[in-house]
Amino acid sequence: MAKEFFTLPESKTLVELFDQTARQTGHARGRVFTDFLTVSKCALAGQTMEAEYHATIEQGYTDGPQGKRGIDTLAQGFAMLVNAMEETKADVLGDIFQGAITYGENGQFFTPDSVCDLMASMTVPAERTDEPKSVCDPACGSGRQLLAVAKHQPHWELVGQDIDHRAVMMTAINLGLNGLRGWAVHQNTLTLEVHRVYKIGFNLAGGVIADVPVEKSPFDVNAMTSANDPIGQTSTSGLTISDTTSRGHDGTASQLGLF
Repeated sequence: MAKEFFTLPESKTLVELFDQTARQTGHARGRVFTDFLTVSKCALAGQTMEAEYHATIEQGYTDGPQGKRGIDTLAQGFAMLVNAMEETKADVLGDIFQGAITYGENGQFFTPDSVCDLMASMTVPAERTDEPKSVCDPACGSGRQLLAVAKHQPHWELVGQDIDHRAVMMTAINLGLNGLRGWAVHQNTLTLEVHRVYKIGFNLAGGVIADVPVEKSPFDVNAMTSANDPIGQTSTSGLTISDTTSRGHDGTASQLGLF
């Protein structure tokens, strides 16, 4: 059995809570973690993902007396996550993911925070700039690179794409809980196949995560291609493909860089 490893003591405490939930529900730890990401994402969506929330917790999380159900333990875990992120200013979810869920399977070892900070300091202006820009990480993992950029320019648009939906949900939660804005996209950035799109930032529904239909997002290649544009370089909304990964608030390409 793979050995657990953490860089944050808060991560181990949360994993122990997930193991408690696993005993309550009969699910494996990995399943519990994925479901925790799902209900946390839904909780940050301003009641716009209620169907997905209920479909998740109905899978054994509501069994038992109130206060001792799996969903009660997950709610406790969400509060612990918020507190841990506030205290550490670190990527707690990513630490748990690679240290107790995947153990680095499929090469999922995330870039250490110190390296992310170094890359951001070498790429992003140290002084806050009023010029609107976007920055994209096409294989974002839990969103660490984007969080490092936000330490310098918290008002920029942050775009994270990943082929693993768990990673995309972690990015959405990390950005949302840190009061940032941008996109978290479940997408294969080599084939451009996109599965699900989340927009991050305060919205009219009262949440910080919104589920955007793929065809109404700037990441759908099919929507970019029209009869008058056979090679697919321009979308129906007037954005070029490069704009979908790094664009300024005015809709023009800023192409700060792809980590």
